[in-house]
Amino acid sequence: MTDNRLRAFCEAAECLNFSKAAASLGISQPAVSNHIAKLEEELGCALFIRYDKSLILTEKGEQLLKVARSILDKYAEIDALKLS
Repeated sequence: MTDNRLRAFCEAAECLNFSKAAASLGISQPAVSNHIAKLEEELGCALFIRYDKSLILTEKGEQLLKVARSILDKYAEIDALKLS
């Protein structure tokens, strides 16, 4: 169980590059960009400052990263229940 938008966001935040995040996730770069754009639209703020092919997290991006990691950890706990 997971939220693809949060997974894409976290991976992009760690790689600081949409293309590298896409490769790591096994999806296309436009898909990662689309996930991020939808999150930014829903939250009403920029999550990254874009510089050519690299990224910097905004303050809101840093805040979301903490929450998103926690949520993805909870999804992992739920998945572990399936194996029990």
